[in-house]
Amino acid sequence: MTIQFLSRSTGSFEALASLVAPVSVETFLSDYWERAPLLARRPAETRPLATLAEIDAVLSTERHVHPNLSLVDAAKEVDEDEYVVAEHAVDMARALKRFNQGATFVLNRLDEHLVQVRDLCVKLEAELGLGVQANMYLTPAGSQGFPTHFDSHDVIIIQCVGRKTWRLYDTPRGLPMRGERFDRATTPAGPLSATLETGPGDALYIPRGLMHDALADSSEASLHVTLGFHAVRWSEVVLEAVAQACVDDPALRRGVPFGALHDERAAGLEATLREHLERVIRAVKWAPVHAKLVDDFAQEHRESLGGMLLDAARPAREDSSFAVRAGVVVSVEPTDNGVVLTVNGRSTRWPAHAESTLRRAFERRRFTLADLGEELDVAGRLTLARKLVLEGALRVLSSSEAR
Repeated sequence: MTIQFLSRSTGSFEALASLVAPVSVETFLSDYWERAPLLARRPAETRPLATLAEIDAVLSTERHVHPNLSLVDAAKEVDEDEYVVAEHAVDMARALKRFNQGATFVLNRLDEHLVQVRDLCVKLEAELGLGVQANMYLTPAGSQGFPTHFDSHDVIIIQCVGRKTWRLYDTPRGLPMRGERFDRATTPAGPLSATLETGPGDALYIPRGLMHDALADSSEASLHVTLGFHAVRWSEVVLEAVAQACVDDPALRRGVPFGALHDERAAGLEATLREHLERVIRAVKWAPVHAKLVDDFAQEHRESLGGMLLDAARPAREDSSFAVRAGVVVSVEPTDNGVVLTVNGRSTRWPAHAESTLRRAFERRRFTLADLGEELDVAGRLTLARKLVLEGALRVLSSSEAR
């Protein structure tokens, strides 16, 4: 199966580049990713990823439940009974009262509430091949939401409103495993290593495992969005490779000898274990592991379908221009009976003679029917394009976009 991460058609990580500039993506990946923090400054006039008015609308007009929306305060523990009522619903009036006393609003999955945040996450996911989640943090002036801690995933913090001072500490444990929870009792902070201030538009990268805390400026509330990057660890890849090898090798499916749990009978089994591991190493194959990882990603990858209803309501014409949707993940797989097209995990079958036309549609970011070749007549190309629009793979460009 050939998977095309279409937002990477230029060979660059464009969405990531917009976050780490002026540092290049190459420098970011070689010198900072999983290694060191990076503060990327932005002009003050940069349009914020989210505004206070947008967050006000999300919090005040939508129904929220705990723990998707929660309150935290480093100075005083917040009891959910202070603002959570029946069926885990958040009472916003009560929550706002606690906010005015210094608590921070935490909204998980802001990407499910604001389209521009979702679009950014979808683009990053497709570029990088990993899950990206956006959480919102609204902190009153002069307050601190969380005590010193580390995260088990890498984050890029985008300051939207106000200013925040971030204190970074020598990390006691680098690169924690997925889901490894921070335990304050067993993980004290190391010496203070850096103090950084983020202002509107700035982006701060903090590698997973690096201890940190943050304090909002005393002059105004702070609003920031944290992008969490859920990378696939090599440990997970190794475990998947071992699992695949064990499925294929009968010797690795046999039971250990009777009495192996008794010390006097287990002494000679270490050599057997090493022999089996050597068999695994010889049997490991990248292709099936890669296919499994790609399939898992495609099933979980979200879509950005803004305007899809408008496209369906006003069907494309022969003179229409089309664009591949940002962040879409597509595969075109020839089979004995034709072609299987998979768009973000949804598969449809097409006749074999449509393969080259399908591939042309996804080789460029925008196109007209004339760009799709002549394997299909104009009516056939238009039908194909309309079906791809309805599959969520393409969008129809407006006249101004097509110019």
